[in-house]
Amino acid sequence: MTNQDVWKQLQENPPKLIGGYKKQGWAVKILEKIVNDDVETEGDGLVTAKAVLEAKDGTYYPAFLTLDLSKKGQIVGLYLIAENKEQFDLIPFELAKPFLHKPENELLPFRYRTLVKIEGDEQQTNWPDFT
Repeated sequence: MTNQDVWKQLQENPPKLIGGYKKQGWAVKILEKIVNDDVETEGDGLVTAKAVLEAKDGTYYPAFLTLDLSKKGQIVGLYLIAENKEQFDLIPFELAKPFLHKPENELLPFRYRTLVKIEGDEQQTNWPDFT
């Protein structure tokens, strides 16, 4: 399925994005409900990790980040979480932006922290604090 197909589906059935919490603990609780491991190896130096995003306005969003450990933990993918009946969907950030209920300038730049420390990630210099 191409991004164009996904975009068309999202427009026809807008996702219910999860986030905008005033406390980061609520974002962590959502991530704990998702059965994926906290960090999953994707191959070629990439890992996908559960993370909490802190928006510019001080609200929190559960998310998944894909990090390139061959580039010291550079973020190469960001996925927000949407509720979909009995499951959660991961929506690439670029496709999810129009469905956020706040203007982009209130949210960006995000700061982030993964749920666990990732060996080889040199971007999160203050883990477990937000970077």
